[in-house]
Amino acid sequence: MTTWQVRPGYLGNMSFLVAAIGLLSLAVHSGYMEDYRHHEPISHEEPSHVARYSDDDLHFYQDTITQLLLRHRFNGNVLLARDGEILFSRSFGFADFRNNTPLKPETPFQLASVSKPFTAAAVLILHHENLLDIDDTVDKHIPEFPWDNITIRHLLSHTSGLQNYMWLVERYWQEAKKPDNEDMLQLFIDHPRHLDFWPGTRFAYSNTGYGFLGLLIERVSGQAYADFIHERIFEPLEMEQSFVYNPNKPAAMTDDRAFGFRPWRHTHLVIPDVRHDGVMGDKGIHASIHDLYKWDRAITNGKILPEELWNKAFNHTTLRNGRQVRYGMGWRLQNFMDSHVVHHPGRWNGFRTSMKRFVDHDATLILLNNTNRNITHLVQSLQNILFLEEIKAEDEEPLEEDPREYRILGG
Repeated sequence: MTTWQVRPGYLGNMSFLVAAIGLLSLAVHSGYMEDYRHHEPISHEEPSHVARYSDDDLHFYQDTITQLLLRHRFNGNVLLARDGEILFSRSFGFADFRNNTPLKPETPFQLASVSKPFTAAAVLILHHENLLDIDDTVDKHIPEFPWDNITIRHLLSHTSGLQNYMWLVERYWQEAKKPDNEDMLQLFIDHPRHLDFWPGTRFAYSNTGYGFLGLLIERVSGQAYADFIHERIFEPLEMEQSFVYNPNKPAAMTDDRAFGFRPWRHTHLVIPDVRHDGVMGDKGIHASIHDLYKWDRAITNGKILPEELWNKAFNHTTLRNGRQVRYGMGWRLQNFMDSHVVHHPGRWNGFRTSMKRFVDHDATLILLNNTNRNITHLVQSLQNILFLEEIKAEDEEPLEEDPREYRILGG
């Protein structure tokens, strides 16, 4: 990568570059923007190699992406990497608008549905250890589960037909505490709901399915969901700014994290915990951008799970009629520049998140926002910057994000 020429249209109208220089200078000197150079690089435990990217290349990424995010008044953290090198990592704005606490690269964000890949990995760990099989029916491990024709694979791939647990919580939950995964199961037992379709015949995104996977992890492992994720994923990968949030134990939860907000007039209003926050597995994990990059490197290097199980998680789900859907086990699937893309967006209580892994190019895009702002266009612009050289060389159309994936409640 040597000469950079921005092709009109690919970066989402780059005419803002000159005008944004003043904003860039102001942001750096005001402390609004946390500079990636103030922090030590991450060790990825990979063999040393000659850096592919020159200083000019890195300056291009730093300047172009910073100006893009400033132009859109982005509040959050962003990291882009290729070939094991972090090309861009910065924080913009505030973790807490109530006291103007600035964001830092190590600030944990609620990942919303970017939690689902962790839940799926935890289930696959149990599968690998022969404590369950993903083709087992769920009631083999949770005897009270009301349906005998739903398998663990159906839950992992959103093909179970289960109805939304959030509706049951809103309609029937009366206690002061927030219902947990066991309480969610009891709600379905006390208030039976029919399936929306026969399992395996359709794809319908289901937070309920991942809530039951969280419960499955607890029943099979004998540990709380939070403890299992911490012990089997966070600790081995040294994800030190990651945790599972429990709203029923607020005193044990750190305030050194990003809080979710929504814009209101000329300020931002904090979004408090809600009744649905007690259910884990579909959401609830908090992590920093650098911890998520450790997670990415672990997947690339075949840690936590053997390579064949990671590949299984990244395969398209096949319905009973033979049709394939663009979801594996815990990951949405795309294709871009002849690369297999595995990703997940998230949306919950002010947080908008996205983690994309361009598998065949060893490239990663992580974007975390806590102001309830639509990030679809930013993800699209960032990935087109990341692959600008390939887009120019192949005269390829930039990948357009499906906005529906970013509008689903819970991600």
